[in-house]
Amino acid sequence: MGTESDNLHHAEGNEKNVESLQNDVESSYHQDSAKEDSIDELNSENNKADHSVEETTIPEKDYESFSLDKLIDEVKHLLTKYPVYLIGENINSIRDIFTKKFDEHEVARKEKFLEEGGDELSYQPDLFLKNKFNSVYHDYRAKLNSYYKEQEKNEQNNLTKRLQIIEELKELYTTPMESISSFFKKFRDIKEKWHNAGKIPKSKAGDVFRTYFHHLDNAHEFIKLNKELEELDYAHNLEQRKAIISRANELITEPSVQKALNELQYLHKLWKEQAEPVAEEFRESTWQEFKTITQKIHERKSELFEKIKEEQQANLEKKQTIISQLESIATVENPDHSFWQNNVKKIEELREAFFTTGRIPKEVSGDTWSKFKNLLHEINGKKNTFYKDLKRVQQENLKKKNDLLEIAKANKDSEDWDVILNLYKKIQNEWKNIGHVPRKYSDKLWDEFRENCNYFFNRYKQRNNKVNEEWTENLKRKQNLLSEISSFTANNKEEALAKINEYSIQWNSIGKVPREEMSINKEFNQAIKNIIKKFDIDKNVVDEIQLNIKVENYKQSKDDKKLDEDLRKMRKQIQDLGHEIVQLENNLSFFSNAKQDNPILQNTLNNIEAKKAKLEELKQTYSKLVNLNLSDDESNEEDSAN
Repeated sequence: MGTESDNLHHAEGNEKNVESLQNDVESSYHQDSAKEDSIDELNSENNKADHSVEETTIPEKDYESFSLDKLIDEVKHLLTKYPVYLIGENINSIRDIFTKKFDEHEVARKEKFLEEGGDELSYQPDLFLKNKFNSVYHDYRAKLNSYYKEQEKNEQNNLTKRLQIIEELKELYTTPMESISSFFKKFRDIKEKWHNAGKIPKSKAGDVFRTYFHHLDNAHEFIKLNKELEELDYAHNLEQRKAIISRANELITEPSVQKALNELQYLHKLWKEQAEPVAEEFRESTWQEFKTITQKIHERKSELFEKIKEEQQANLEKKQTIISQLESIATVENPDHSFWQNNVKKIEELREAFFTTGRIPKEVSGDTWSKFKNLLHEINGKKNTFYKDLKRVQQENLKKKNDLLEIAKANKDSEDWDVILNLYKKIQNEWKNIGHVPRKYSDKLWDEFRENCNYFFNRYKQRNNKVNEEWTENLKRKQNLLSEISSFTANNKEEALAKINEYSIQWNSIGKVPREEMSINKEFNQAIKNIIKKFDIDKNVVDEIQLNIKVENYKQSKDDKKLDEDLRKMRKQIQDLGHEIVQLENNLSFFSNAKQDNPILQNTLNNIEAKKAKLEELKQTYSKLVNLNLSDDESNEEDSAN
């Protein structure tokens, strides 16, 4: 009996499978002895109810160029648009790229945090996007596991069905026949049920299919023993063959070559399972007729291949044009900000056009994709390097302008008019020559610098006006406090120390006084010294007692968080004071032409010394507090009391 192991079993409608069909059709025909070789094919064919699923092609995308948010959205898109078992390679690629980009993002974020003065121990990573990605990836894994469980369940159910069909077939020819018509009807029903049964576990497929065909052959032998039954079987199978041949003949003129090839594959399978055997006189003729039609349909493959070839060649030319345009962008020397602003949109449009363009010839596909991908990476690399360098330069410019701003702030209240007037002219000229700074700082920085400059120049224009009323009011308040100090009385040192602390707080809370009245601060210091001298109090003792009061407050509250927060602030104060001292020492270069007795110069020197003293005091305080262990206080209370 002539049969054919269909050489179209793998023609699933996409170009990749079509290429495998170019072997000559004659090489694929063979006899019944090849049934066992095609068992896996038959098993897999029963699972291909929807060819469109198998033909699905996921478009290539340059995930490297996606942002973290866009990568998350792409996973969601794949989950909703494509079967879960087809997207594994894409999902894993996205996961690797997301992990790499997230790590780079966190490194840059931490560096920025530390550059802005943050403490490394207090840095907290931003896990929002990471958790969001993990959530959608978990959805993918759950959906994939669910799919495989469902497949396994279906295969087990199908196995049960097929085993039951085999038992029905066995029972059919091993039990007495009720009637020829009922036998023949049951026989056709059994073959139909077997044809429609789904895929079973691969480990069981070999034995199950061999068992079925064994009993099918036995059924045919049984039929041969009954002439009337055999004739009915032959007649029915001949009708099946004629129907198959008729439909195959229509496929010769089917407009879609691919559709014709796919359906021909199904007809060969149907022939094998539903149209065997037939009477001897029709066996070879019907097979040769079907075989001839098959060859004609196969000959149309060249038509399909030519059409595909033309389409792929046109797509190749489009992609080559896109690559050429990208090359012209990549080879521009020294691109500036304007260049990138004008070409970012164009690059994105070219990228989208490349991905929406269809397939190209397989032999050049890899090289074309590599060239396109490398060009995108090169362009993105150049753009990122440009803006990274631009950012670095802008940060340097920002520091320079901040330095000038600090000079403007520090000298805006000066009354050494001629020296400071030249100083402001100089820093304004330097400001103009400094390049761009980050946009988010630019306007605010300029407004603050201009405000301080205008403040000085307004004072310069109005330098003969009266001193600011607020400062005059501050002077009155300080004079009143000095009067109170002059009448101070205390019964003991402890009371005196408490009053000293109280007066210091009040005095420091009062604002500035007119410059010509700055000596009032010396009067205050002298008044405090008189109290210390009167009660024979050592100045260091005053400082030490105030520090101890602060320590005791921590011990009483047992607030570790408050202590840690104050220590953090104190570290920041120490760092800021150090920067201020360096800045003031750098500012001395502006007084290179001033005399040594210049009051502004002297004020600057005094300011430096005062800040250094304050810095040393802060360091000592920090040193004592940083070693404070609140958890040990209770165990040491008794020793402290002793």
